[in-house]
Amino acid sequence: MIVLGVFGKFGAVFITIPDPVIGGMFLVMFGMIAAVGISNLQYVDLNSSRNLLILGFSTFSGLVLPTWFHSNPGIIDTGIKELDQVIVVLFTTHMFIGGFFGFLLDNTIPGTDNERGIHKWQDKVQEDGKNSCDLSCYDIPFCNSFLKRFKCFQYLPFLPSYKTS
Repeated sequence: MIVLGVFGKFGAVFITIPDPVIGGMFLVMFGMIAAVGISNLQYVDLNSSRNLLILGFSTFSGLVLPTWFHSNPGIIDTGIKELDQVIVVLFTTHMFIGGFFGFLLDNTIPGTDNERGIHKWQDKVQEDGKNSCDLSCYDIPFCNSFLKRFKCFQYLPFLPSYKTS
């Protein structure tokens, strides 16, 4: 995004992308973010009323509270304009509200480690540490043979690490 702002030609190419295409990209991107967040619940005991309360309350509040803040402008008035803006931006962000309440409730409502999924998570992490898995799904398509030739590519953080063993 910085390149698009600094160099006008790159920004002009970006502007030519139709709005429905951008909307589709946002749907896929935020859908994947939500799905990854929900997939973390696979270790949690969803038969527990504690966990169902936390999941339901945080999800529902994340959907409802930002709409309420949008419909009631000026409800936050601390006397400091900048602080008011920060609070309004945070409270009108659905993911922040849901994550905040989920974090707060999960860490304040008492529950066992099994109920919270901590033991299953630790077992899975230890199991993954013992097994070596195939990481070829993270390779860049069509140019792996070229990238593996040069050892300097293993130091670039946005490329897969091609360490020779």
